[in-house]
Amino acid sequence: MRLLLLCFLFFIFSKAFAHQPKLIKYSPSLENPHEIIYPEISKAYYGKLIGKSHYYKITSNKDFLFYAGILSPKVNENYKWLSIDVLDENNNILYQANGSKFNWEPWYEPYARDWYWKGPEIGGKINKETGFKKSFLIQSGTYIIKVYNNDNIGNYSLAVGEAEYFGSNTFEKILTWAPIIFYIGPYMDIIHWKKFDVAAYIPHIILLVLFFIFYLIIKKIFYKNKNYV
Repeated sequence: MRLLLLCFLFFIFSKAFAHQPKLIKYSPSLENPHEIIYPEISKAYYGKLIGKSHYYKITSNKDFLFYAGILSPKVNENYKWLSIDVLDENNNILYQANGSKFNWEPWYEPYARDWYWKGPEIGGKINKETGFKKSFLIQSGTYIIKVYNNDNIGNYSLAVGEAEYFGSNTFEKILTWAPIIFYIGPYMDIIHWKKFDVAAYIPHIILLVLFFIFYLIIKKIFYKNKNYV
């Protein structure tokens, strides 16, 4: 069964590359920011502003490649803009992506099978293949990423890092990606974005079909053995 699940996971990986989703179920403050581990590894932090800005912290003792971008779920034709700032330890703005002056465009994410409003980014040159900016080298140190808008209200997906990571072995791949595929997509649609999208349940349907096929194979094997006895 593990082999079947692994094959399914590789099937998903081959179809699209994506940031590792992380659910943020609280409001990370400036005094208690959410720690970003391995900032070069691509991650998507799903959060919801409920009156206050959200803060994320990166601490690195070596120079590293940095990228940050912001998305907003496309529930209807009216987008909710958001901005991101990168601050130093003294709260000085080093980089800024102003969402209020940005031309937000619809963007379909094939991995999550969902539509987003694509917002501003902090990065290097544009990657012509993806349409997103590439990461750029910044010095070691401590950095704070601030997510906000005029009233600090709205759902968002903060993308940090560019390098893809799928795990170094079979067990790690399953532990990393199974919860993402089977839990985060439906959770975000129903709980945060207040919508139901059957596309989010495609992995569940495929897994049920695999389980059923596996059941038929086992049943057939045991039925043959029973007839021989």
